[in-house]
Amino acid sequence: MSKRFLANISKYRNAVGKAAKHEEAYTDLKPSTNATSDTSQLVKVGQNWIAYKHASLGTVGILPVGTVGRVGANVHLLNAHGAGVSDWEFSPFDSNVLITGSDNGEVKVWQILAESDSISTELTATISTGTGKTVDTIVHHPSAHGIVATTSTNLVQIWDYTDKAQGSTISKATHTLTHPNTIFSMSWKGDGTLLATTCKDTQIRVFDPRLQDTPIHAGQGPAGNRPSRVVWLGEKNMLFTLGFNKMRERENAVWSSTDLSTPLEIKRLDSSSGIALPLYDEDTSILFLPSRGESIVRWMEISESTPFMTEGISFSAQGPVAGATFFPKQLLNVMQTEVVRLLTVNANGLWPINVSIPRRSYLDFHADLYPETKSAVPGLEASEWLQGDNKPVSRMSLDPGAAGKPEWIRKAIWTASPKDTVPASPVAQKQPTAAQPAPSQQKSAATIAPTPQTPAAEPVSQRSKPAPEPVSVASTESITTGVSNLSTSQFAPASPKVEETMPTPTPMTPKTAVDNQPYSVSTQAGKTTPPPSTASATTPARSSPLASRFGAQKASRFRFLTFKPYHISEHFDNMSGLSISTAPECSMIEVNPKFIALPLHGSGGRIGILKTSEPGRVGNKIPSLVCSSDLTGFKFDPFNHNLLVTASDDTKIKGWIIPDDGIDKESDATKPDWVLSAPSMDKISLVLFHPRAKDVLLSASMDRSDPTIRLWNLKTQEEKLAIKGHKDVIFSCDFNHHGDKIVSVCKDKKIRIWNALTGELIQEGKGHDSLRSCRVLWLGESDVIASVGFGRGSQREVLLFDANDLGKGPIESKKTDASPGILVPHYDPDTSVLGISARGDRVMKHFEIDVTPPSEFSGKSRFVDVASLEQGSLQQDVAYLPKRCCNVKEIELAKMYRLTYNSVEVIRVSVPRNKKEFFQDDLFPDTVDVETSSLEAPEFFAGKGLDVPPRRISLRPSDMESLAQHQEMTPTTPQSSTTSLDKFLQGKEQAAEDDRKKLAMERMFETAKESKADRDTLVPDTGIIADDEWDD
Repeated sequence: MSKRFLANISKYRNAVGKAAKHEEAYTDLKPSTNATSDTSQLVKVGQNWIAYKHASLGTVGILPVGTVGRVGANVHLLNAHGAGVSDWEFSPFDSNVLITGSDNGEVKVWQILAESDSISTELTATISTGTGKTVDTIVHHPSAHGIVATTSTNLVQIWDYTDKAQGSTISKATHTLTHPNTIFSMSWKGDGTLLATTCKDTQIRVFDPRLQDTPIHAGQGPAGNRPSRVVWLGEKNMLFTLGFNKMRERENAVWSSTDLSTPLEIKRLDSSSGIALPLYDEDTSILFLPSRGESIVRWMEISESTPFMTEGISFSAQGPVAGATFFPKQLLNVMQTEVVRLLTVNANGLWPINVSIPRRSYLDFHADLYPETKSAVPGLEASEWLQGDNKPVSRMSLDPGAAGKPEWIRKAIWTASPKDTVPASPVAQKQPTAAQPAPSQQKSAATIAPTPQTPAAEPVSQRSKPAPEPVSVASTESITTGVSNLSTSQFAPASPKVEETMPTPTPMTPKTAVDNQPYSVSTQAGKTTPPPSTASATTPARSSPLASRFGAQKASRFRFLTFKPYHISEHFDNMSGLSISTAPECSMIEVNPKFIALPLHGSGGRIGILKTSEPGRVGNKIPSLVCSSDLTGFKFDPFNHNLLVTASDDTKIKGWIIPDDGIDKESDATKPDWVLSAPSMDKISLVLFHPRAKDVLLSASMDRSDPTIRLWNLKTQEEKLAIKGHKDVIFSCDFNHHGDKIVSVCKDKKIRIWNALTGELIQEGKGHDSLRSCRVLWLGESDVIASVGFGRGSQREVLLFDANDLGKGPIESKKTDASPGILVPHYDPDTSVLGISARGDRVMKHFEIDVTPPSEFSGKSRFVDVASLEQGSLQQDVAYLPKRCCNVKEIELAKMYRLTYNSVEVIRVSVPRNKKEFFQDDLFPDTVDVETSSLEAPEFFAGKGLDVPPRRISLRPSDMESLAQHQEMTPTTPQSSTTSLDKFLQGKEQAAEDDRKKLAMERMFETAKESKADRDTLVPDTGIIADDEWDD
């Protein structure tokens, strides 16, 4: 064929798109498929993170790029806005900066932080557009760091979010471009000098925002009244529009940005009403056209000459597409000729689509497919662009030997080097430079210094950062980074053999250098030294990359905790009339070895009383106590199983002595045995018994805007102490293990510790940053306090405090999820396991808490994940029996009573063990006898006996031998003193024996084949007998 014709044939014409397999997708998510605006892509991808619209209102889900599979547990839910999230954008120069817009005209700038094994976000700036309407589009400037453009109603506003104080509000735009009608779409030119828009008046406009607020070019665009889209084709002076004509047909057009009077080429597609999401790849000049509600992805190649649009062979996505975006070029698997990777959104999750070019060989890097692409180094800062400067973004090669990739990706997979590659001196050394990263990059601690050829950028703002920790950096001959083969496991250091090939040591580079910026590569004789192979290149990553970057978390001995319901005959089911409208501070179920108490629906504050020894079908009629007013709290006396104390809206605390045979079903109990009251007591929010002193009760009440904690002597039925000093409603209280201190949390977002004998305030600190209800718990005999509640944006969280220093704030926090259910903590001091339940949830999470004093703690996290309880029905609350009621022969760590809408399920919490015939003394230490008091009320109020340790009891049955005793009595088998050489020789001898057996088997088969061949060569039997063989 003539070279003249070959020159017009595109090398991308045979591009093949293939949707990822299920195990290579991002599943177990709850993505929203409803877009607020037609331009919303529903998902965006940065160098390190994926941000997608979550099903919850105003929430964006954030997860690491390198994790695939069932990744629901790795998702950080960012409750960005009180209204719906309309659009969001990653900064192209710092993927840890996320900009979100909402339906109320508000834009927020967030910093994504990786803390230990978790993800957190920090609000750095808020932009108030002043329109009060939906922010339809957010587009970051393609070359200037800190410049972002937004569209809302008929305005295009350009903002500078740099050089602002932490958490400040920006209300003045640097430039505002007004349109006569609603703006449909907006797009920057590739060099960031111009901006194009389409509008409801069917006009296309081109602006130079720094020159004038009116368009420099305008022309008639798609004539239909449906929304249209405009895309600036990179740095070319060309535009692409997608819209509808007057016949409601979809049509594409290519325009010259300097002459909008008529399109260069126009094509009509079909009459479909689906909204297309044009995605243009500047490097390959390919435009992808996924459409909402369709599973076919069309694409075309854009040329600067006729024909301007050349359609390619479309490919299928995994189900109907709701949104789509590109992966950054640095994440492509270039050694498999992947030129583009899309990420699509559907109802089942996020699904990558790999677009590759078939080639005969995949051993070498195909440079013809990969022109230099834009790096993550900004061409200029916001102030420079606003002053009129224009500088292009530096470009980088995608050759694995020279591409700047995030650190965890560079370490992920090393492909095999070509056979003719020999070890040489170290290559690809990062060169030191005086350039400083952008302010957000300084805080993210994930940067690599730019190449010496890149102009140094002055910092936008100065923020303190820790001294960099030097780490050694090596280079590779080739790197693969596809989603299908990313690995995030911890990698071993280079082997001694590889180190011997290096004549000079690898230079040290600050650990805080930017991973997504390019770095220079030096070679020797065109050859490189591959690093040691550490992981399989075909195993998809399913663990979080944070685990490899911040170290593995220690495993809990309760990680295999099991939750097994008792037989259904042991449950209390078929109940009706249960109340689900009690106050958030009020428990929904209380249980002791004799009775179960739970609130019932109806007037008068009814509490149902069931006997734990009589499970089964309860029926419609539940024997109950009637408090004569709405219930606000109730508790069983831990030292008297027949005493139940209630608090109600009539400002009365009532005591009820329940007979051993329970309440009569025919006649409810309406008269309490005693009543406590105080002249100023009002709106009681909780009641709580002292953990050690008998007949000592705590109550918390509002007292006409003067919140008060009271301590009562139930024996004399008198108030002994009133603790004042709270500023708002008291949500929760708890005693320490000695009983001489009280911790409280309040609606004023404070946590306080009080002296239980004098009422003196000991300490005060900041608690949850939310006005919603929270609970507090003193963790056993330690000085660690746990508080569960809500953070900013209704994000549920667990905070741990040092009881000796509340002023410094939480010593550690754990974000759980975003849900309206009020969290309730349950702690077992014997196992250090913290369970967290919530009304309306199906899942109850558990953590093992490291309660080591802060001065002695050296671990990475105090939270160690433990198995969670997952049930099919929604729970209201849970309660536990004392430890002595557990069946230790079945290794039952706890006996749980789980309240649902119409039943109480009894659940065994246990740990699997092999030798169940022995008492597991490592799981069942001597426990505190919580059913026996260690002092009387007069002794407590006199301050006597508090230093006496509580009584402990052994849970070991008399007929069981402890596991420790059994191990001491059982003689241990002496260990062989076999050396490594002996083991090697034994293995070698065994391998030789296996080889001899294999060889003998092969010889036997060969002999059998030869025998068969000999038989086949014999004269065949014709069945005719010769005459001389007949008998006469």
